[in-house]
Amino acid sequence: MSGIDLIEYQDEIAAHITSAFPNYEIIEDEVFDDESIARLQQKTKPFIVIRWSGATRNINNASMAGVRYDEYISDFDIIAAAPAPKIARQLLNYFMDALIGHRISNGYQLTPTAGQSVFPATENTSSPKLYLGVGTLEFRFSSSDPTSYITP
Repeated sequence: MSGIDLIEYQDEIAAHITSAFPNYEIIEDEVFDDESIARLQQKTKPFIVIRWSGATRNINNASMAGVRYDEYISDFDIIAAAPAPKIARQLLNYFMDALIGHRISNGYQLTPTAGQSVFPATENTSSPKLYLGVGTLEFRFSSSDPTSYITP
């Protein structure tokens, strides 16, 4: 693949999220293990985790040479972490509503995929200290030279 810089698109999206929601802590690629959950308390201020995925070839309804900017596809999870399930759901909906339709620099919009869910994060057998609302957004893109992989 030539001319693809997935990190550039991810940085652009992360910068937009950070600037659009200055009152929330935004963390990238956090993993919740037992130790991190144990440090949390019921009064934890809600925060957002962005979990990035890699690039894959878009095989469904993609334009031949990337004219519609959809030769490749990637997605990311928005994880709303809060001390109560209702707060996690409301925070996730707030972020998803604001991000759906946002255009990245190549002209493609962020679109939701796979639905949303809220579930508890527990430490061993204790009661939940944290609830996670998870939603996924995807974006499509092409290489700067879509025909570069074709051998003359």
